[in-house]
Amino acid sequence: MHLSLPQRALLVKLFYLNQSSAAAALREYRTCNNLRKGPISINALKNLIKKFEETGSLAVRPGRGRKPVSEQTASDVATALVESSHGPVAGSSSARGVARQLEMTPSTVLKVLRKVLKFYPYKISRLQELKPNDTATRLTFALTFLARMEVDDTWPWKILWGDEAHFYLNGDVNTQNCRIWASEHPQEIVQIPLHSPKLTVWCGFTADFIIGPFFFENITRTGPQTCTVTAERYRDMLTSFVIPQLQQRQCLDETIFMQDGAPPHIGLAVRNVLRQNFTEERVISRFFPVAWPARSPDLTPCDFFLWGYLKSKVYLGGVPNLMTLKDNISRTVMNIPSDMLRSAVENTVFRMQWVVQQDGGHIEGGRRLFAD
Repeated sequence: MHLSLPQRALLVKLFYLNQSSAAAALREYRTCNNLRKGPISINALKNLIKKFEETGSLAVRPGRGRKPVSEQTASDVATALVESSHGPVAGSSSARGVARQLEMTPSTVLKVLRKVLKFYPYKISRLQELKPNDTATRLTFALTFLARMEVDDTWPWKILWGDEAHFYLNGDVNTQNCRIWASEHPQEIVQIPLHSPKLTVWCGFTADFIIGPFFFENITRTGPQTCTVTAERYRDMLTSFVIPQLQQRQCLDETIFMQDGAPPHIGLAVRNVLRQNFTEERVISRFFPVAWPARSPDLTPCDFFLWGYLKSKVYLGGVPNLMTLKDNISRTVMNIPSDMLRSAVENTVFRMQWVVQQDGGHIEGGRRLFAD
């Protein structure tokens, strides 16, 4: 920010009135001028004081300071940005690439983009690829879902939304957001095993309660061992874990069971168990009258809420072994507030409405629909 001569004089005066404290001088200056920040940094004020004490002058020498960006430069940058917008994602471009093309410094290009064109860099969202027929299927399902609500407005609250997820022992290290502040580069690395130990977890929840977690594992001589989810193991989970808990809550006869179309979910033995306990009308799945649309994690509250919420909690403080990870998952699931579950189901209804507005297309890129 360019300072006028009176502004410089005031800053120097405040510096000496505050016992030669640059920070105190800037605070008082901001208070006097109703500023939240600025007008210069502490180091810049110290340099100003140093030059004043050396020269006895507050004037700026001719030719000093940043030169304004010309209209031609701004026009060249805008044109080059449009021409360079190609690649795997439409509209993506590189500020450094534009700088090389125009033989400008990257700082000049960034200045034009931010201060003249008012452009800012945005990250690309990755979404599940939809096949050609998926949009029609998603639209039909959303319309059916909302039409069912017109007949029975309590219908969504009776759905048991179920799914599985993997929790790896090493968790995730986001190198984009993780920084180590030090005077020298620490050359820190994170070693990731080729096959990290993991837990395979099933959970299901309604607007009122949550069932789980259920861990898919075999008991061996060395302890529990995570196993692959098969149709037989999935059926055993339903008969020995899910259905007894619903019976204990005395809500089996009114619960609607939802699952995606993963192969273990649609085995013949599994379908028979679901028909015997929930009937054809109270199952949302492939091979049932109401089929869950494929490739639609954005509509499943387990995917757009539960798993992300759990993984943001269970790795806090470090996880030395699978037993600790297992305990963390169980404890976190038990402590999920009931109002959070209901909010997730309500958000599912909003997502169905949004799918209709999008004619069955993606909804996650349109706006943020859920916040914990």
